[in-house]
Amino acid sequence: MQHKWKLGAATLFAGYYGISYYAFKRMTRGKRKTPEMLLAPYTAEDQSFYHDVPFEHVSIRSRDDLRLYGRIYRNHNAKKWVVFVHGYTASHSFMAPHLAMFHRLGYNLLAVDLRSHGESEGVYASYGYHEKQDMADWVDWLREKEQVDTIGLHGVSMGAATVLQTAPLTDVDFIMAECPFDDMRQLMRHQLIELHRLPGDLFLPGIDYFLWSRAGFRMKEVRPKAAVEQTETPILFIHGSKDDFVPTWMSVEMNALNRKNDLTLIDGAEHTDCIIKDAVGYERAVTHFLNRHGLDQRSDQEGHG
Repeated sequence: MQHKWKLGAATLFAGYYGISYYAFKRMTRGKRKTPEMLLAPYTAEDQSFYHDVPFEHVSIRSRDDLRLYGRIYRNHNAKKWVVFVHGYTASHSFMAPHLAMFHRLGYNLLAVDLRSHGESEGVYASYGYHEKQDMADWVDWLREKEQVDTIGLHGVSMGAATVLQTAPLTDVDFIMAECPFDDMRQLMRHQLIELHRLPGDLFLPGIDYFLWSRAGFRMKEVRPKAAVEQTETPILFIHGSKDDFVPTWMSVEMNALNRKNDLTLIDGAEHTDCIIKDAVGYERAVTHFLNRHGLDQRSDQEGHG
């Protein structure tokens, strides 16, 4: 009887360990998408921008000595910049339509690959815990190397959560966050219960153990909402009305924290497809937000053709 009890306990432990490790691996080392996969849903015009507009390869070293990759797209003599941050398993190529939009609006562009994504080095994604320091370093690098009058951050999904967490660490003029989560533990609990039909409260401690032991952080340390509470930087939240992967209400609640913020819900959009679902509405929201905060996006290009 005792043997059976030990065998049963060992089986349960092995099952718990296996499921927790599998979830951790899916969360941090999921299969990365190729540029071809990421560009496929976009218009021929947006794909052409990514492939045909001249760009420069740039890189920096992270504080833990990883090479981080980026692309710069210049826009005549503009001194206004946007730094673009993609989501989990993607790369800078995912941001092609966002890049094309801001280029039309008169901005220089820096599109980066987050650590462990694209052409950047690294093993694990940390949902902004390590990446926020990387983004602060990119902003510092840009100010040191280029003429910068205005600088903003634009992120999607994990990239959106990253730029929100970057806000208290550096001085930027605006942030745009598409489909961000507000709290990593709350997000993972939602996804385990609602999307995978697993007891989230049971498995979260096991997942958290692997995050701590392998990737060097805990869920409680990844809280974009807390960062939003600590910054006065104006933020435009954009979210799909039908996003069930990162619930829409997360953006709604974060938007309410500061009257400088704006919120645009894209009707019928799911996770990260807002600009595909309604490109006109997306650009309208962006230009309204920029104008509201006195960021006349074309002012520094007058007379430069």
